[in-house]
Amino acid sequence: MARKIQTRWKINGTLTAETPIHVGGMGGDADTDLALAINGGGYYYIPGTSLAGALRDWMSKPFSEDNPKGNTNSLKSPDHPINQLWGFQEKDKGHASFIIVDDAEIRLGKGQSIEIREGVGIDRHTGAAAERFKYSRAILPKGVSFPLHITLDCQRDEDPTNVWQLLRALEIGDIRIGAAKTRGLGRVKLEQIVIHQQNLSNADGLFNTLLNDGTSKQWKDLRPGNYQSPAQLTFEIAWNPRDPVMVKAEGDGIAIDMLPLVSQVDSGVRFVIPGSSIKGLLRAHAERILRTVLDIDIPPDKDNNPKFNDQLQLVKGKKRIPLTDVIFGAAEKSKTKNSEGQMGLLSIDDCYAKLSMTSENWSAVENAKKEDTEEFKSFKQALEKALGGNQEPFHTLQPAMHVAIDRWTGGAADGMLYSVLEPIGVEWEAIGLKLDVARLQRHHSGLLKPAIALLFLVLRDFANRKIPIGYGTNRGMGTVEVTEMTSRCSRLKDLEGLAGEKVIAPDLLNLGEPLLSDLTGAWQRWIDHQAEPEVA
Repeated sequence: MARKIQTRWKINGTLTAETPIHVGGMGGDADTDLALAINGGGYYYIPGTSLAGALRDWMSKPFSEDNPKGNTNSLKSPDHPINQLWGFQEKDKGHASFIIVDDAEIRLGKGQSIEIREGVGIDRHTGAAAERFKYSRAILPKGVSFPLHITLDCQRDEDPTNVWQLLRALEIGDIRIGAAKTRGLGRVKLEQIVIHQQNLSNADGLFNTLLNDGTSKQWKDLRPGNYQSPAQLTFEIAWNPRDPVMVKAEGDGIAIDMLPLVSQVDSGVRFVIPGSSIKGLLRAHAERILRTVLDIDIPPDKDNNPKFNDQLQLVKGKKRIPLTDVIFGAAEKSKTKNSEGQMGLLSIDDCYAKLSMTSENWSAVENAKKEDTEEFKSFKQALEKALGGNQEPFHTLQPAMHVAIDRWTGGAADGMLYSVLEPIGVEWEAIGLKLDVARLQRHHSGLLKPAIALLFLVLRDFANRKIPIGYGTNRGMGTVEVTEMTSRCSRLKDLEGLAGEKVIAPDLLNLGEPLLSDLTGAWQRWIDHQAEPEVA
C-alpha cells in the first residue's frame, strides 16, 4: 500500500560554484587519478546522492548523535525528525526518504573547462615530497552552474520550515558539496529559487497540479527571517607578499620553465594558492608546536623511514594524541577494523590573485617561443598583452634565472639552468578560514578550548612571518606580511569573549585578558594531561 501524501513541494533553483568542485566517478581516466563523475549521456554531473548527503548532514548539525535510551533528539533514534524526514533503516524497520533530490547535469559554459590540480604530501623529515603521495584531481571550475531539483512530500498540510532553513543555508553558501570540502573545494550558492506547492488531497488540487504544476510560491515570502548559521569561528586574513609568492603549475612553459598555477574565475584566469596548500602548511606548523611542547618525535619504522601517514600521527608512549587530526582531518586506514578517518573541522578556501587575465592570453604566455639570446622578447610581448598592455610587465611578473653550481669547477652545473616566472607585483585576496565549532562541540567538546588555542598560536606565527607560503620557500620566496586579521564568531558558552567581529593583533593581546587567560589555562591543562602516564 502506498503511503499517504497530502502536499508535495517542488523546489527548483540554480547552484553556482563559489569555489572549484570535485565529485568523483568510477573508472577514472588515464591522465587523472581522481576523475569526475560522468553520467550515461557523457556529461559531468553531481549525483543526487551526493547532494542529498550534504543537505541531510547540514540539517543534522544542531542535534546530538548520542543515543541515550528513549531520547528522540538523538540522530540514532528512528523517531528523530531528521530520520523521519530523510528516511532510516534499523533492522527490519524503516522507510524511504520524503525528500527526493535529482541528479544535476552540468553543461560547461563558454570559456569553461575542466582543470587538473596536483596534490602532494610533504615528508616531515626531509621537507620534500613524500614518497607515493602525489596525485592529480580533476575539478569543475569556479563559476560553473548546475540545477537543483528537490521534491518534498508531506503527509500533512504544513509549512516545512526546516526545509526553508536549508534553502537559506544554501542561499548564503553555508553548505559545501563533493570531496575536499575543507581544502578549498565545494562551496556553492543557491540562486533563482522557484517553488510550487501541490495539493494532492482532493480532486481540485490534483487538477491544478496537472494544469499548472501546482500553486506558485514566492521565496521572498517563505524565506526565514531568523536564520542562524551553526556555530562557527571564521577568520579573514588580509596579506601582502614580501617576496614572490606562487604555487608552481605542474606543466612547464616553453620560454619559461616554471610558471605560477592559474585557475578559472569568471571568464578569465587568475593565479591561485589552493586551499589544500595553505591547509597543509598550517597543519605542519601545528604539528611542530605540539611536538615541541609535548616532546614528541616521529618514531622511525624498521627502515628508519616512517611512512607518511604515520608521520602525521602524534603518539606519546602508547597514547595517541588526536588534536591535529580533529582540526585538520585524518586519512582512513583500510587495514584496520575500526574507522580512524575523519574530515577536518578547519576549512580553508583557495586564495586568488586580484590580477585577472583571459585564458587565451595566458595560454600565449605559456607557449611563447624560447629564444637563444635569453632576452625573452617574444615572451615579454605575450606577457604585456596578457597584462592588458602593461608597458613594464616584468615589474609584475619577472623571469628569474637559477642555476646550480658545480662543486668541482665552481661554474654552472651542466643541465642545471632553469627559469621561474616570479610574481613580484601581484596583489592577492584575503585568506579565508572557517572552524566548524558546532561539530567540534558535538563530537569533541573536551577539545574545544585547546583546539581554538592551538589555532590562535598557528595564526599568531603566520602573522609574524614564520610560515612561508607556496613554492621555493627555502630559496627566497613565499614570505608574506599580514596586514589585518579579523575573526567572526557566534556566541559560545564559556567563550563569550570570542563573540562578534574582532580585529586580531599579531601578538593576540587585543583579545582581552579574560579570554587569553581562559584559553591559556585550558591549553596548559590539556598539555599537562597529555604528559600524565597512561593508566594500564
